[in-house]
Amino acid sequence: MVDVITDASVESSESDHTQSFVVFRLGGEGYALEVMRVQEILDMQSLTEVPGGPRYLLGVINLRGHVVPVYDLRTPFGLTKESKQSRAPCIMIVESGAGHDRQITGLLVDRVSDVLEIPQDEIQPAPRLGLGKATPYVRGLIRHQEAFLLVLDVDRIFSTLGSMSGEGV
Repeated sequence: MVDVITDASVESSESDHTQSFVVFRLGGEGYALEVMRVQEILDMQSLTEVPGGPRYLLGVINLRGHVVPVYDLRTPFGLTKESKQSRAPCIMIVESGAGHDRQITGLLVDRVSDVLEIPQDEIQPAPRLGLGKATPYVRGLIRHQEAFLLVLDVDRIFSTLGSMSGEGV
């Protein structure tokens, strides 16, 4: 008996082995986050500051009646704020956690540049050292345009930030 492979079965097997990522810039570095975690991208808007909050919590925004905290990952990643930016930063609304622990959070980013389809085998494991303070938050690397994009582990970022919030970081 001979199996016949149709075009549809080839396409579905190829799509099973690719993953979509949103590419964004933060402090001169390129990062990637799974598309399924990103709900939307917002233009920068006024934030309500939270007195006594950690340094990386910029404030909160009202997103269609929901209070959404907005974080700047430059502080926990050890990045400096760029003094001259060619465009206004934006807020990437992301989902972390799963099930009943699901949270919606904003991340301040310099710009969102692309959505990429990456074959699963092109995502390299993150080195254990060498990525600075971002090392624990990076789950992989993607080679893109003569550089690497750091693939972030959004759940690990927010669980760590949550545990650090009492320290006044």
